[in-house]
Amino acid sequence: MTMIALFKNRLAYLSLSLILLVAAFPLVSIGMSRGPAALWWLGLLALGCGGLIPPLQRILLGPPASEPQSDDGQPASRKGESKS
Repeated sequence: MTMIALFKNRLAYLSLSLILLVAAFPLVSIGMSRGPAALWWLGLLALGCGGLIPPLQRILLGPPASEPQSDDGQPASRKGESKS
């Protein structure tokens, strides 16, 4: 999977961003207290990457496409459903 393909799937890039952000805090904490200094740097890198993924997606590909609307203002996918 290429990086551009990852940025086109909203769920994938937001999930990756969340995982990096959640993983960053224990890495930084362990690296600062009792672990090797490399863990601190790895946590800082994960924090930076996790925080930059959503803005980079917006810059590179623009906002996510909205669902097409029908003439009556309803989403096109719901046009055939009954209103009960």
